[in-house]
Amino acid sequence: MMDHIEDTGRVLQRAYDERADYGADFINLLAKGDYKKIYFTGSGTSYNAMRVVRNTFVKLLQIEGVAVEPTIFTYSESINPSSAFRPDQILVIGLSQHGDSLSTCEALQRAVDEGYTTVGVSEELGAPIERITSHYLHLVCEEEQIGPETRGYTETLFQFYILALEVAKAKGLIGNEKYKLLDADAQQAVNDYTTVVAESKNWYEATANELVKMQKSSIAGYGYNFPTAQEARLKFFETFGRPSTAYEMEEQLHGPLRAYNSDNYIFLIGGNAGPEFDRMKDIAAYYRRAWTEHVFVISGEDFDATSKDLQFSVKTTALLSPVFYTVPFQVLSAQLSKAVGIDTSVSPVKDKSISGHMNN
Repeated sequence: MMDHIEDTGRVLQRAYDERADYGADFINLLAKGDYKKIYFTGSGTSYNAMRVVRNTFVKLLQIEGVAVEPTIFTYSESINPSSAFRPDQILVIGLSQHGDSLSTCEALQRAVDEGYTTVGVSEELGAPIERITSHYLHLVCEEEQIGPETRGYTETLFQFYILALEVAKAKGLIGNEKYKLLDADAQQAVNDYTTVVAESKNWYEATANELVKMQKSSIAGYGYNFPTAQEARLKFFETFGRPSTAYEMEEQLHGPLRAYNSDNYIFLIGGNAGPEFDRMKDIAAYYRRAWTEHVFVISGEDFDATSKDLQFSVKTTALLSPVFYTVPFQVLSAQLSKAVGIDTSVSPVKDKSISGHMNN
């Protein structure tokens, strides 16, 4: 896992440089189409990525975006309940890194059968998702050799940011100066990525003796980084194997605390400055005072960091912040698993009579 995490900066630069190649059809589709509502779907890590992508597209492309689990989309979702949109104004994007997620392919098949435009997204070429959909987008994250995906998740967020930026420019939603500014933000994020990884590793090493004793944890984020908390929880659980939960920051105060005690480890993602960040600082102090000493704040913003906190020396924008803030949890997942003797390259699933993947 650590090899993939440390290598991510390279594929981020590739995504930045090669947008005109991998993104040509996708950019053209959205630039020329009159899409008003876009569904974003995928399973597991792909679903968490799609939640971030949904936020990016809503902000930059001014569309109505819905992130939904694929099986819910297939069987329970009313795609156009108010008939407010024409069928050709609705787009369904499905992400599966390996391209064979059973649930995602079924969701896309429903959209195809009902006459909606679809885009399949995967790293693996020629996979079922490419054959099902009317359009295809190749991820340039490159194949990961282990199950818990890290490089693919981070590169997906960045690649879709780049694509949304190009579409926004092509549709005249942003001017040339704004485009240059947002594009420069992306290149700066790539440049700073190695710093984020290095500081995350240093943070782990400084707190490892405490973190390795963790038996249960909760992770809270807000705004653009609520999906980051969800992906962090998934990574913790599927690698380190200890129970973990994820909440929107304020929602963690509504009920879950009844189950907490001094053994809880609480991680707070302090995305970007603003009212929610100020509230997070008060909440962190409250948790430390009233519940547990095991409270860890992660932020690139200015705050009075304790020895348990990770304060990045670099900052990025709100839209790009999930690219940074997922890294510490990927590092923890890799390093904690190694520390307790869990080999993340070996799947613990032995009975594969039920699978979430299609046969090619």
